[in-house]
Amino acid sequence: MKKTGLILLLTLSTAFTFTPTEIVRRHDVPDSEYLKLGATFPSVCKVGKRGGDCTLIKPDWIITAAHVARGMVQREGNDLKIYFDDEAIGISVEKVFLHPNFQPMSQGDIALIQLKTPIDTIDPVGLYRSTDEPGKEIVIVGHGDSKTGNENTFVTDGKKRGATNVIDRATVDKIVFGFDEPPYGTALEGTAGPGDSGGPAFIINGDEPMIAGISSGGQPGKNGPGTYGATEYYTRVSTYVDWIESVINNPDQALSYNSEANTENTRPTRTVARGRPGGEALKGLGLFLMQDEKGIRIGGKADPLVPKDIRSVKFTPPSYLVSLNGKKYENLNEFKKDFELIEKGDEFRIGFSIQGNSMEYKATKL
Repeated sequence: MKKTGLILLLTLSTAFTFTPTEIVRRHDVPDSEYLKLGATFPSVCKVGKRGGDCTLIKPDWIITAAHVARGMVQREGNDLKIYFDDEAIGISVEKVFLHPNFQPMSQGDIALIQLKTPIDTIDPVGLYRSTDEPGKEIVIVGHGDSKTGNENTFVTDGKKRGATNVIDRATVDKIVFGFDEPPYGTALEGTAGPGDSGGPAFIINGDEPMIAGISSGGQPGKNGPGTYGATEYYTRVSTYVDWIESVINNPDQALSYNSEANTENTRPTRTVARGRPGGEALKGLGLFLMQDEKGIRIGGKADPLVPKDIRSVKFTPPSYLVSLNGKKYENLNEFKKDFELIEKGDEFRIGFSIQGNSMEYKATKL
């Protein structure tokens, strides 16, 4: 039975740093056991030869961390490829989709990669949709550096390893687990480390692995990174199922932009597509809206479709639409019906909650 320690969670923007996904393992278990486990997950692959990890979820779709996808696009541009264990050449990438709410070191660290050529020799894995993750045993997999929990020197060999752990808790955006020192922990207790970012955390449903988390970041252990007591934060897949399916089902319905960080030192610009939450921007308002458990979330805006009175508003996540002409809303469909009743050119009052701060604006419907 895994010991669940007290995990001190700070504000997510300062709580963790991006950690590439290597597998850090127990010091009292042979490395061969971790290599054996990793080999049973052929769906786990690499974003570029020297990038982070990713996972095949459809024959032509890969899931990974947004910070991995963005970084590799900037590094490799149009030459970006996905590599499986037995592929020396790699599969070319068609498009990259970053979640519209991605904030480095914070939230939305999830991305989808569309392949130019479908994979028919490897079974894709399913998405874990339930929200009962805390207490579940997981298998984490990665190709990164490796070491044991009582060492400080990593070995870089690029070999795929797997380890097990138990989810301690979950936030809306993350599943969280710690790295326990023997005699506590699972038989193949492990955690993520350098080179594993974007790698999966699987919950095994019967005999089927279901991806429940994506390696995003972590906090060091008592003796530094990748030592006992380390805490890992994986993006919670169940929160993003609707977005994942909307992008896969409508890949052409995406807002495209050129990577902001491309410079003269990077390769040629690669077009990256940000998924549109909820489909099209709401006509007359220009905001991408989606329903979540807290209300009507704002996923972004489509200038110049936004009324000029609110065009300069920065909807820093988490941002919610809360009122129209003094009436409060929590249901997106109800809001849409009432907003449609406003005539083009008519003035309205609209209220938002941006990072917990309430504000109201007057605007004219376009």
